[in-house]
Amino acid sequence: MIGITVAILYQSNHRLALETARSEMTAARENTVENLINVIIPVGQVVETTVDFIKAFPEAITEPRSGAVMASQIKPYSYIYGLFFGLEDQGQFYQVVQVPGGVAEFGPNQSPLPANTKIIYRTIDGPTNDMIETFLYQSSWGTVTGRELINVEYDPRTRPWYEGARKQDEIFVSNFYIFNSTGKPGVTFAKRVSDADGKLLGVVGADLTMDKITNILNDIRIGNEGRVFLLDREDGVIAYSGTRDDATDLKFTEAGDRKIDDPIVERAITQWVKSRETFFDFTGTKDGRRYLASAAPIPELFGISPTLGFIVPEDEFVGVIKETTQNVLQIAAIIIVVTVILIVIMSRMLSRQLNAVALEAEKVGHFDLEGDFQMSSHIYEVSALANAVSNMKVSLKSFGSYVPVDLVKSIVASGHPVEIGGTSRELSIMFTDIEGFTGKTESYAPTILMLELSNYFAAMEKEITANGNGTIDKYIGDAIMAFWNAPTTDPDHTIHACRAALACRHAGRKLNSVSSRSELFPLRTRFGLHCDQVVVGNVGSESRIQYTALGAAVNLASRIEGLNKVYGTRILVSGTMTRKAGENFLFRFVDRVSPVGTTLPVDIFELLGEKDEANSDLSATKEQYDEVSRWNACMTLYRNRNWQESLEAFNALKTQASADKLVSIYMKRCRHFIKSPPPSDWDGVSHIETK
Repeated sequence: MIGITVAILYQSNHRLALETARSEMTAARENTVENLINVIIPVGQVVETTVDFIKAFPEAITEPRSGAVMASQIKPYSYIYGLFFGLEDQGQFYQVVQVPGGVAEFGPNQSPLPANTKIIYRTIDGPTNDMIETFLYQSSWGTVTGRELINVEYDPRTRPWYEGARKQDEIFVSNFYIFNSTGKPGVTFAKRVSDADGKLLGVVGADLTMDKITNILNDIRIGNEGRVFLLDREDGVIAYSGTRDDATDLKFTEAGDRKIDDPIVERAITQWVKSRETFFDFTGTKDGRRYLASAAPIPELFGISPTLGFIVPEDEFVGVIKETTQNVLQIAAIIIVVTVILIVIMSRMLSRQLNAVALEAEKVGHFDLEGDFQMSSHIYEVSALANAVSNMKVSLKSFGSYVPVDLVKSIVASGHPVEIGGTSRELSIMFTDIEGFTGKTESYAPTILMLELSNYFAAMEKEITANGNGTIDKYIGDAIMAFWNAPTTDPDHTIHACRAALACRHAGRKLNSVSSRSELFPLRTRFGLHCDQVVVGNVGSESRIQYTALGAAVNLASRIEGLNKVYGTRILVSGTMTRKAGENFLFRFVDRVSPVGTTLPVDIFELLGEKDEANSDLSATKEQYDEVSRWNACMTLYRNRNWQESLEAFNALKTQASADKLVSIYMKRCRHFIKSPPPSDWDGVSHIETK
């Protein structure tokens, strides 16, 4: 039953396709005729207008102004190669030529064209038996690019176009021929000019290049394998084309020649000449394919009535139908198979959905929380399970905002409950604090303060986590405690901690610059860094646990941060930090101190910048290098107990010092030691009694 239905549909569609082919050929012919008329009529009009001009001003034809008129006549039509007038009296000749693109030589001697030549004014004029042929080359009318004079070898009165126009009053159109001056194909439209007494004055002619007609005929080929041909009134082949697939454009033949190298075109022309049928079909002798063809004369215009023909393989129209018929038969078989497959698919749908939920749960187990998990199912149990997994992902993402992400990953990946306890590990610890924060915020509304402080914390957190994946331990009011090398191991933790401090300082400067309208800004952040062994792990009770670091090193880092207030500095680090990261950063020795709450003295240094010049935002400047050099010279005098000289050196440095408070401290000490020198066992330690 399906086979009978398909056969009926095939015959119906085949008949419809052939009718469509005829319609397309008819439409293509009508469109081509219209395009050809749009080309031919302007040529005839130009000839008629020039004839009227010469009749009105016969004396002007020998003057250059006639060339200007002819040039203006053909300028709008790039396909009109030239406009000219030949005189009956002595064979004088006046022609304006529009140089076609790609022509490099011109004239009977094939002389090279001067550069930029677009127009040629050719004249044959002079005394009887002594006329000269002149070629005036111009880039535009009146702008001469060159001139050439040759002996006259051309008589327009002997040319076919002249002889044809001389015999009739209407426009004469020559056969297709090759122009002598350019070697390109074309035809000539010509018309005789007579005076008021009917005496022949001469003939006006216009050359039409075949470029425009070639484009028209190439464009009207139907399909990728369609061909087109053009015959003259005697059924001689004017031109024919190959297929689009072969990229073969229109070929011209000698007048009246029927010998062509395309057997398909030759077969179509032969059959049409015999039958004169508008629509016909034939089988290719070599490829055995079926071809549809159409040929008919186009309406006569200026005596021209060539025959225009089209050739198209039948497969261009019915090939799709044949393919579709085969596809329908295949689809009928596929439907049966698909029906069986759908039954199997539906039975396995439940297991696939469960597998998807299981896969998502496994990703959550590895703390892979990227993307949203949304799955709808008509089965209630599967839908409920999918929602539970989705809610769990959202909860874990929120949990990661309160606890370091690396810690959450390790907790989830371990599959074990969290227990109180820790391990000893060397950490780089950083404390930050905002200078004068309490005084600035006394009159601030809590909601506004929270919003602006959150923006500040976000900028700091970005730099801390971006440099060595630092861990933010806690926010203490306006202060931040962070550390490196836990929970993720980081062998370069001291370098990352120092770089993070510099990056936070730079981020603070940027934040100040864009927050100038807020009374809270500008903010000045102070940093303290220290590196030592601490205990890091889970601290708290069974109901509430915090991951943090404990030990004397934590307290010392906090104390070092507080020393910025004493010395007027921004970033202070311990001597341990400088020994481990000193090759990468520029440090300035500040003091050997014993902070409150500690027993052993510690060297403290100011972190000024990174030695890597590629990172211009964090790199130490030349001025900082120079200041450190002068500072070290001052400190050498100070350590050698040259109190007067060191005082003078510090005083000279103070006006250009970045931390003038620090310089003032040492100048005060020098004055004190000048009056009361320290004992011989003086260790240079400063005991700080305030936090």
